[in-house]
Amino acid sequence: MKTIKLNSALSKILLSLFALVFIVVACDEDDNFQDSVPDYAEAIIRSFKVGDKFATINHTTATTSITLPAGTNISNVKPQINLPEAASVTPASGSTIDFSQGPVTFVVESSNGAKRTYTAYVGAFGAPRILTFSVGENQGTIDDGEGTIAIEIGSQDGDVTNLSPTFTIAVGTTVDVASGVSRDFTNPVKYTVLSNDGFTAREYLVTLTQLPSPFITNFRTGEDICSVTGVIDNDASTIELTFPAGSNLAAVTPLIEVTEGSTINPESGLTQDFSSGPVEYTVTNVEGLTKTYSVSAQTIASSGEVVFIGAEECVNALVDDDAKAAALYLQQEYPADFSYVQFSNISASTLTDAKVIMLYYLTPLEDLGFGASPTDISTMLPLELRAGALQAEALKTWAKNGGDMLIAGDPTPFLFSLGRVPADFSQPRAPGNYVYSEFGCAGSTGCVDTGKPPSDIWGLGMRDSNNSGPRQGDAIFSGLTFENGEFLALQNSATREVRLIWWQHFDGILNPSCCGQDAALLFEQTFTATKYGTLSFIGDAFGYGAVEWKRTDQGNDANFDTQIPTDFKGHVFSIENTIIGYEWDSNGTVNDYQGNIELFTKNIIEHLRGLNNDKD
Repeated sequence: MKTIKLNSALSKILLSLFALVFIVVACDEDDNFQDSVPDYAEAIIRSFKVGDKFATINHTTATTSITLPAGTNISNVKPQINLPEAASVTPASGSTIDFSQGPVTFVVESSNGAKRTYTAYVGAFGAPRILTFSVGENQGTIDDGEGTIAIEIGSQDGDVTNLSPTFTIAVGTTVDVASGVSRDFTNPVKYTVLSNDGFTAREYLVTLTQLPSPFITNFRTGEDICSVTGVIDNDASTIELTFPAGSNLAAVTPLIEVTEGSTINPESGLTQDFSSGPVEYTVTNVEGLTKTYSVSAQTIASSGEVVFIGAEECVNALVDDDAKAAALYLQQEYPADFSYVQFSNISASTLTDAKVIMLYYLTPLEDLGFGASPTDISTMLPLELRAGALQAEALKTWAKNGGDMLIAGDPTPFLFSLGRVPADFSQPRAPGNYVYSEFGCAGSTGCVDTGKPPSDIWGLGMRDSNNSGPRQGDAIFSGLTFENGEFLALQNSATREVRLIWWQHFDGILNPSCCGQDAALLFEQTFTATKYGTLSFIGDAFGYGAVEWKRTDQGNDANFDTQIPTDFKGHVFSIENTIIGYEWDSNGTVNDYQGNIELFTKNIIEHLRGLNNDKD
C-alpha cells in the first residue's frame, strides 16, 4: 500500500516539472520577433492651425475639426500642422487645400515607420452675402465690396412702390426681409444678411431704376409765367389746354417735355393749329414702346364783361402786388365773365365784350417809375394810357359808347386822358381848369408808412356832412357797415403805400369851392357826378375821396361845364386818395378790413354792370 502512495506523489512532481518546462519553452517562443515594433506616438498630429485658430484633435478617432470665421474661403486654406520631430505629413503643412468639397485626409509618417491617417474637417460660419437678386427677369448687379445692388427694370415691369424681388443668400445665413416680400423701391431699400455665428452681418443697399414709360411730362405754350400749361392725363392719353378768352388757337407753339431718352412726334416747338380739333402726339421711349396723346385746346368760356387791364402780359405776371391782388380777386369772383387785357393790346376788338373795366395799380414800393408834378400828371400813367395814345383813344371811344370803368390808385389821372375832366396842368388853377390841388407823395417811390398800429384805421368818410347829402344807403355800400356811423373802414395794416394826388377843394375854380354840402353839390352839378366821401377823419366836405362820374349825354344840370363832352354814355367810378385805405395788398402785414375792400369793389362792379348805358 505504501508503495502505491509513493508512486502517486512522484507522478505529481513530474507532472509539475513538465508544465514548468512547457511554460518556459512557450515564453521563449513569444519574444522571438523577426522585426522591430514602431512607436506610434511619433506619427500623430500634435496641432492643426488655420490662421490664429486651432483645430480640435481626437487621436482615438484620428480626426481634426475647425470652424473658421464667417466668410472664409474654405477652398483656399493653408493649415499649419505641428508633428513629432521625425514625422512628415501629406499633404504638407502650409499647402493650399480645398475643403469646399468635404473633409481631406492627411497621412502622418514617422521615420521609425509609424504611419497614421487623420481626417480633417474644415468649415466656416455662413458668409453673409446676397448671391443673386432679381425682379422678374431683370438681374441685379451685386457689389459685395460696396454693399450695393443695382437693378434696372423695364417701364412695364411693375409698380416700383410694390415690387417683390427674389434673391438667394449664402448657406448658414438669414436675412431680415425674406425673398419674395413686396417692398417700395421708390428710394433705395436696405437688406441685412446675418451669419449663423450670430454677430457677423452685411448690409446691402438696393437701388432700383425703372426705364421711363413713353410719357409727356410737360406741355406748355412758353417759358414765362403767362404760358398755358396743359393738364396731362396719362391714363386717358389726353392733354387739355385752356386759354384765356379770345386767344388764337390756330397758331399754338407748344414746348413739350418727355421722359428721359424718349422722343416725340411732332417735335416740340412746332406751331400747330388747334382750332379745328385735337392734335395727336406720339412718344417713343428707349425700349421702343409708344404712346399717343390726343391734345385739345379750348378758350375759357367767358362773357368778357369784367375786364382788368394791366401792364404785363397776364395776371400772374403783374409786377405791382396791389394790381395783381385785385386782378386775381376779379378772376376768382367772376370766373364766367373775367378777362384780362394788357395795356399794349387795348383796342376796339379786345374791348368788344367788356362791360366794366378796372384800372388799378399802386407802386411806391415797387417803384415802377410812375410819378407826377404839379405841371405834369401824365407821368403817373404808362405811355399807352396817356392822352392821344391809340390805346387811350380806344378806351375813350369805348367809354363814350357806354363802357363803365373803375379807376383807383396811381392811374386816377386817366380821367384827364379820357377827356372826362378838362385840365391843363401846364396852366394855373382857374375856372374850367380842374387840376389837382395836392401833389403829396408824388415821386416814383411815393410814401410808405411803416409800423402803423391796428388802431390807426383808414377809410372813406361817409357822414352826411362829407357829401351833398346822405349816401350811406347807396347800392355801392350794400352789406357794409360804417364805424360809429361815420366812415367805411378799409385799412389798418402795419405797412401802407401812400399817394396824396387829389382834389382837396376847388379853390379858384368853383364857388363855393369848399367845404360844405353846397360845395359838394356844385361839384356834382358841374361834372354830372356823385361825390362819395373823403378821408375818414374829416368832418366836412373837404376832399374828394371817391367820385362816380356819370353819363353826360342825358340832361345835365344848368351848372354843367360845357367844356365836358356831352357824348359820354359810360360811367367812371374813381377812388382818388390812397389815405382812404384802398390798398389791395398789405405788404406782408395784416389788414383786418380786407373783406370791406373786396365787397366795396364788388358792389361798385355790380353797380356799373347794372347800368343801362345803351352800350353800342
